Amino acid sequence: MSDPQVLLLFPAAAAAPRRRTISSDSFSGPLHKVEGRTIYYVVADDDGSADDAIESQSFTFDGTSLEELSHRLEEVTGLTGIIICSRNPLNGKLYPLRLQLPPNNAAMHVVVVQESSKVGRTFQGD
Repeated sequence: MSDPQVLLLFPAAAAAPRRRTISSDSFSGPLHKVEGRTIYYVVADDDGSADDAIESQSFTFDGTSLEELSHRLEEVTGLTGIIICSRNPLNGKLYPLRLQLPPNNAAMHVVVVQESSKVGRTFQGD
């Protein structure tokens, strides 16, 4: 008969918490620079249709208001008198953005509609 073996387990010595001192003057701003949000856009035709086969254009937008975004989209598209819309993912309908941009810097997908288009005229009564 062989002798029974005994296995003894000893807890590892508790490591002292490591402390690191950071000088307050080493930070002069946020940890990462926020570059703005990416705006993906397509220009709708007169009926509000946008060709999904065409890849949307994009740019980085560092403004904070819908009015600023409207001016920037007029610059990049060369259009004037535009309405910025979002497309409802459930029914595909366009809805104009009216109040403000979302509070975070998440990317946005928008559809640019001219005020003078058929679909643009339907929004003017809202």
